[in-house]
Amino acid sequence: MADDNPLGSASSGSAPKKQDASELKREVSEEDRTQLNVDIPESLHKDLKIESVETGREMREITAEALRQYLDE
Repeated sequence: MADDNPLGSASSGSAPKKQDASELKREVSEEDRTQLNVDIPESLHKDLKIESVETGREMREITAEALRQYLDE
C-alpha cells in the first residue's frame, strides 16, 4: 500500500524520482490552465506552503508535480 504514495515514504526508505523543476515549470506554463478547488487538511496545506517557501517553488507547481507522479504510476 505504501507504493501508492506518489510522495514516497521516509519510513520505507523510498523516495520519488525528482523531475527537473524547470522542465515541469515549462510544461505547466505552456499548457492551457483550468482551476481545481479541493478541500485538504490544514496540516497538509501548511506542509505544502512550507515546502513552497523552502524550495522557492509555487504551491501549484509542487501540487502539479505530485499529481503528475501519482497519475503516471
